[in-house]
Amino acid sequence: MTGAPCGGGNSKIVYEDTTPQFVGSNPSIVEKIAPLSGLTNPLSPTAISTLQIWLTHTWNADMTIRLYAPDSSYITITNQDGGVYDNVFDGTLFTDSASSSVSTYYFLNDGVVSPLKPRDPFTNLRGKNPNGQWKVWFQDTYPPTDDGNINRVILMIQGKVEKMKNGKKKNDNYK
Repeated sequence: MTGAPCGGGNSKIVYEDTTPQFVGSNPSIVEKIAPLSGLTNPLSPTAISTLQIWLTHTWNADMTIRLYAPDSSYITITNQDGGVYDNVFDGTLFTDSASSSVSTYYFLNDGVVSPLKPRDPFTNLRGKNPNGQWKVWFQDTYPPTDDGNINRVILMIQGKVEKMKNGKKKNDNYK
């Protein structure tokens, strides 16, 4: 598990949790907590956020996944998407820049689909204080015959990126 900035002086913070955790029904809620600090408040209008998850689960339409900001507001990553198929989110990168949305993608078979846009855009998190406790929230809402495991979660937040005169990027949201 890490929650430290990547690279000295960089404006990108990556949190990774590799502790496997069972997620079952009745209904079951599992939370992965990401304590982040060191980003400028508020999160820049040009900030980029992504979430990558490794969820092995049968019948992925059982799952709802949210990302909670430190102020308890949240975006819905997926809400009962993925159909009857297995492991479609086993390595999925959720990013606003993906060409397909999880809510409209036509899942055809078992296996990972990546990248996907989340149901709610990460841009909804801009303008918020990024420092504090982030939470990736998983809920399995259906019968106990379709359970799974959360094997890995990576949350990345990169603040304001501006271009300098020489064409190189300048990152300035990290304190």
